[in-house]
Amino acid sequence: MRRSTAPAAFSPSPLHLTPVRRALRSAFAIGGLMLVHGMAHAETPGADVIAAADANGGGEGASLQSVTVTAQKREESAQKVPSAITVLGGKELLDTGIGRSASEILNYVPNASAGTQQHGRPRWWIRGVGAGQQQIDFPNPVGFYLDDVYISNSSATGFPLFDLDRVEVLRGPQGTLWGKNTTGGAINVISRKPSFKSSGYAKLDYSSYDTKLAEGAIGGALVDEVLAGRLSFHTEQQDKGRFHNQFTGERDGKLKDSAIRGQLKALIGRDLTANLNLHYRDYTTKGATTTVASYGANGVYRNGYIPSTNPDDVSTNAPADSDVTQGGAQLNLEYALGELTLTSITGYENFRNEATGDSDNTPLEVGRSRSKASSRQVSQELRLTSPQNGAVSWVAGLFYFNEKIDSDSAGARLPNGTVPALAGSTQPVGYNRTIYQHKARSAAIFGSTTVNFSEQFLSTFGLRWTTETKDLDLRRVQAASNTVTFGDAANWWNTVKGGNYATASVANNNFTSNPSTTWNALTYDVTPEYRFSRTLRGYLKYAHGIKSGGYNTSATDVRALNTVKPETLNSFEAGIKSEWLDGRLNFNANVFHYDYKNVQVNITGVYNGDPTQSVNYLQNVRKAHVNGAEFEIEAQPTDNLHINANIGLLRTEFDDFAIQNNGGDRSGNEFVRSPHVTALLAADYRYPLGNGAQLVFSGDVRYTSKQYYYVDPQSDARGLLNQGGFALANARLSYVLPGGKHRITAYANNLADKVYRNHTLTSFVPGAVNGDTVTIGQGRTVGASYTVQF
Repeated sequence: MRRSTAPAAFSPSPLHLTPVRRALRSAFAIGGLMLVHGMAHAETPGADVIAAADANGGGEGASLQSVTVTAQKREESAQKVPSAITVLGGKELLDTGIGRSASEILNYVPNASAGTQQHGRPRWWIRGVGAGQQQIDFPNPVGFYLDDVYISNSSATGFPLFDLDRVEVLRGPQGTLWGKNTTGGAINVISRKPSFKSSGYAKLDYSSYDTKLAEGAIGGALVDEVLAGRLSFHTEQQDKGRFHNQFTGERDGKLKDSAIRGQLKALIGRDLTANLNLHYRDYTTKGATTTVASYGANGVYRNGYIPSTNPDDVSTNAPADSDVTQGGAQLNLEYALGELTLTSITGYENFRNEATGDSDNTPLEVGRSRSKASSRQVSQELRLTSPQNGAVSWVAGLFYFNEKIDSDSAGARLPNGTVPALAGSTQPVGYNRTIYQHKARSAAIFGSTTVNFSEQFLSTFGLRWTTETKDLDLRRVQAASNTVTFGDAANWWNTVKGGNYATASVANNNFTSNPSTTWNALTYDVTPEYRFSRTLRGYLKYAHGIKSGGYNTSATDVRALNTVKPETLNSFEAGIKSEWLDGRLNFNANVFHYDYKNVQVNITGVYNGDPTQSVNYLQNVRKAHVNGAEFEIEAQPTDNLHINANIGLLRTEFDDFAIQNNGGDRSGNEFVRSPHVTALLAADYRYPLGNGAQLVFSGDVRYTSKQYYYVDPQSDARGLLNQGGFALANARLSYVLPGGKHRITAYANNLADKVYRNHTLTSFVPGAVNGDTVTIGQGRTVGASYTVQF
């Protein structure tokens, strides 16, 4: 898979019918006809023909290169994996600079959507399955893995991507081999490992907003044929913030992101290989990156405040800074037991974040926040793998996971005159604080077996049993209006005085919660495959996946305290993978259907039908479904031209969706971040120069149709909560010096400077607030880089 770029849209009919539904039906029909055609007209290969194809890959000259992946916990060609998978290689990511985070990677995957605030708090969705909840203890159903170690805390998945071998994005449930919280899919980031051959690279990049980036790596033998090492680093600093804060007069959105990774590889005897990975990150941001927008004809948002319509403006009076530190260690052992391979993967990760924010994102003194959170996780996987060349091959293993999260967050509205603020705020003084500790423990046993019934027909059967326990100790205090004073406005969260804020009462909404819940789950899959010819393979896949249950730790009202059940998803998929034109063209396609139950959604609802009583709920939706199709093409028409294209079609719908506590029926609404159409076209052309150098012209464009940012409301009257369709285009021109080791690149991203919303938060209150909170996507940026590889 090659590079490409960002979002775009198209408006669905109010009845959720017409073009997309017809397109989906057509896609299913086309997929079925292609499978039938393959069965009817494909030559029947013998074992020697298949083996030759496996070794050669088909074709000579400008044929596409085979990409090796470990999606099924063993090395094999991506074209032979009976599942939808997108792979971006490390060299491609280095040359293009597109993969600074996993959120950027998903822009190049069909039916995928991503949202992030700079390089922190990433959110992603695959085929409509994802999570927009912000609490640190709420895992995403798209599993994230760093070198095969599962990262539970979504905030910790923003680790910058550098010095990589590849990134694999698996679409659809992956619960058997990858474990819990992978109903949407899995993202596996594989760093480049140490070797006994010396190698490395260095890269310097300068771009808009005075953004400076430097990264590199060096590695090689420390003791010949015994010990090798590799040291990698990444640092990015944006000294001129992207946004102008109209209230303070400063530039907001400045950042600094530094990370380092050290690895050792040891050959211990003839049968044991050990890989140690140590990594650390320090990431800071300064200033607001979010603003508000009004629905009113006069532009008033609240209290007479009229926000700017310039996408480069923000206006806040409270500090909005964040400081993240995270680090970890991984030990991977591989031991050869005759023909079997025993693998042990031990992981430790920790994460800390301290942040301040302007809760209302205006220059009014309506709300400010301060939070401190930390997480610590330990994981252990043991896996035994058989050889792959027999009639039966298998993988079996054990998994253990332990996590502890501590969070302390507070919000306040300070008295007028104690801090700078725009005149006009008539809100009463207020204070709230939530402190909790969340613990999770899980264990699993799993296995997957592939049976070769003939030279052409084989089937894989997978099974995993998981038990998980979660404990919560939560305390919340909320002062009644004007019953609290602050000793020091600059240190307000620690200097609250007087008032009745510590007294439990209905008015104060003070509450505690101490649930402990254990869930047991069985996940499984069945995947029959048929090799119609040496270049055409088809598969069917049924998978049952599960996402953990949990608690609403962001509850601001005792009525929102609840335990959500685990999600369950049944997936049905049919696909083909094929190579054409002597290996110059790969064409893959699939169609899929999901039956989804107990979908976990976050919603701002009302209590007992009263629109004046707003409550933040985390709840289950009883039933939903997803239909979709994906088509991918990779082509090498000439020695110098490479093309990538894909299209994703998607249709999501909640079938039985009643908001709790009489909040209304929202059946028929769509999933968030689930555009009906995504499309990508990317190409690069290499123009040889007479001196052995090359000019490389490359570019990409991605279209994303209309998508919603909230499951409710989804009305045109609240249009800020959705994003209409649009396309983003990127372009690059590189000069590659003779020998190919030095590259100079000039680039421009978002060429048309398209203005779009990357995310929206609901803030509308009838009679008080006439608008919502928006995060504007990255505008046009230009830059240049120099890379040397050795």
